[in-house]
Amino acid sequence: MASTICGWCGTRVHMQALTTGPIQLPPSTWKRTAWGSPDTDWPVYTRAYQCANEECQRLSIAWASVYSGARGGVNEAFDTGRDLQWEPAAVSRPDFPDVPAQIADTASEAHACLSISAYRGAVALARAVVEATAKDKGIIKGQLVQKIDKLAEQGHIRDDTRRFAHEVREGGNEIAHGDLADERMPAEDAKAIIELMDEILQEVYQGRAKFERLRASRLEREQRNKDAKAGA
Repeated sequence: MASTICGWCGTRVHMQALTTGPIQLPPSTWKRTAWGSPDTDWPVYTRAYQCANEECQRLSIAWASVYSGARGGVNEAFDTGRDLQWEPAAVSRPDFPDVPAQIADTASEAHACLSISAYRGAVALARAVVEATAKDKGIIKGQLVQKIDKLAEQGHIRDDTRRFAHEVREGGNEIAHGDLADERMPAEDAKAIIELMDEILQEVYQGRAKFERLRASRLEREQRNKDAKAGA
């Protein structure tokens, strides 16, 4: 029984197979050889599943390109869930509770784009998050390059984080101004840009909010201790 995060309900569940076995798709869906013909060593199979979550129970489709000489064969690949691709894909939408709502929503959407391999969208949204962060701190004049430098000058971010922000900006500019015929954004680069976006939000908002909560908790304990000693 294959296990995955359901693309509908977002719960990690076992998926119940609805067909007796994987079905082989036509050669037009297979990998291509260097000569452009279907690669007979890597046929593609698919299978229908139902989510085991009683609150969901919706259907998903799994597919995989399985090596024809694989030990255990096609059934084992699907039974173990190894290297299966799922439709709908599981979408990651992390929360940013200490970030202003509009910026947090955009950052969460950037993660969602990344999780479904929409790399251009993810990077473009990450750039928008950086610019919105600068504006939230009252930095509204100039191009984004100047706004990022101002964030550092005003002490909102460290110099390392300033460089992170510029790398996010450059990635966004590549998407916004590039020729769509150029080389596509690599998955690894898009993931790194989203991670840098997270670092920026951590420094500007989340780390500081955590510090303030920790400090307030300590001061409350100290005050309670003083009150207890005074009343003893």
